[in-house]
Amino acid sequence: QRGVSPMAGDMAEQNKKTNWVPVQGISSIASLPQSENEVQLVDTMADALINGATNPTGAVSIVNYKSKTYCVASSCACCQIPLTKAKVLPPNDETNDENPRLSCDFCKATYNIRTGERVQNAEKPGLLGGIVTGLFSKSDQIPLQTYDLGEKNGQVLINLP
Repeated sequence: QRGVSPMAGDMAEQNKKTNWVPVQGISSIASLPQSENEVQLVDTMADALINGATNPTGAVSIVNYKSKTYCVASSCACCQIPLTKAKVLPPNDETNDENPRLSCDFCKATYNIRTGERVQNAEKPGLLGGIVTGLFSKSDQIPLQTYDLGEKNGQVLINLP
């Protein structure tokens, strides 16, 4: 969509499909969560993200890190637990010292917050997290879904796959 200004800089992939839709849960840029290094869920009500059993409001996770806004799936790709208590970690060599990392507080799966790629876990999972990770071992390397957020005429938009 022409005239959309991405919020975290350039879109994750240059040839990425553009399917910008309004975020129903946010009335304006000023309404975006402002807290730094904290995961906050925002309801999008976007049909493509709604799942009656696990995500009835099409929520996404919003993270601000050093004045950039990132948007990722609401739940961990590995264990499917909501990322509401995930830790925001500084960039490291795996993220080219550019992109922050996000670590699931339950299974400790750690992701490049910009690309969604799995990186080395920041911590070892606890007993229960380890069991769940073992049960979901096939999903252990699934990337975290990331979304571009943008703004056009004061309306917040999300670029859906």
